[in-house]
Amino acid sequence: MRGLTNAVKDYFLRGPRLSLHFLLTRRALACLSLAGRERRTTFGRSVLAVPPGSLEPAFETPNIKGEEELARLIREAVRRARGGGHEAALLLPEVCQKSFVLAFESFPASAEEREEWILWRLKKQMPSLPEDVRLSFDASANGTPRRVFASLARAEVIREYENLFASCGIKLRSVGLPILGLSSLLDRQRELDVLLVNIEEDAVSLLAVLDGQAALYRFKPFLSGTGPAPDALASAVVRELAGTLRFLEDREKKTVKSLWVRVGTDGDAAELAAGIQAGIMLPVRLLEAPGALGLSPRERQFLAPLIGLIS
Repeated sequence: MRGLTNAVKDYFLRGPRLSLHFLLTRRALACLSLAGRERRTTFGRSVLAVPPGSLEPAFETPNIKGEEELARLIREAVRRARGGGHEAALLLPEVCQKSFVLAFESFPASAEEREEWILWRLKKQMPSLPEDVRLSFDASANGTPRRVFASLARAEVIREYENLFASCGIKLRSVGLPILGLSSLLDRQRELDVLLVNIEEDAVSLLAVLDGQAALYRFKPFLSGTGPAPDALASAVVRELAGTLRFLEDREKKTVKSLWVRVGTDGDAAELAAGIQAGIMLPVRLLEAPGALGLSPRERQFLAPLIGLIS
């Protein structure tokens, strides 16, 4: 997993190390603050409920409905996490970005040419691609074909979040996806062919890793907008998994060895994982932050993308 892990760290943490890291969803805001260096690093944390209706994550339309409420929440989250510094990384709901894994038989050396090639490929998949998109991408270091994880976000949507955090005296240095943070928690040597599953109340996202490289990304919003009832959630996830696993076998001619699941809902993570296991032949394991960090079981699940980000 070293290639993918390094790509994730590059994707999020180019430049100086950041002291503040946020995870924002429709229902909660999490903050991790870092202090010290390397082995002597300490961190504080806070998780606060987002007032209903304050945030409506979307790719196209305005996201922030309650700017004052969210600004107060950010300041309080930083205070409770004993945060310092004025630069941060932010993980947004995955619905705010459109992400793809692309394969190239050849790939140019210059960054400008790479961006042109990627946008050309994405415009074939999204003919109505907006003009104001921001592109982030990472390419695998080697292999044929070269795999590229690419994410698009509307500039006006990202500016909403930049302005929100700026009103709290915080400059956003990077904006990314929770599922990429999760990939850093995998064992780099052993877990080469896996499917990462990130379950939220309103969507499920999947990242297939084959031979240690990202091979497929899928995002599936739940039609109701708030997700199935807890007792039906496992069945809904299993249906999406079954289709994805068949697609991987047909297109990649490979199979994943296990599923790693992170549960970002209020439900019981172990119970949901057991429900998924009942409908899937592959081993299903919970992907969570290390127990040595002293987090509660719920925090180990919810904060897992942020812990992966700083690992």
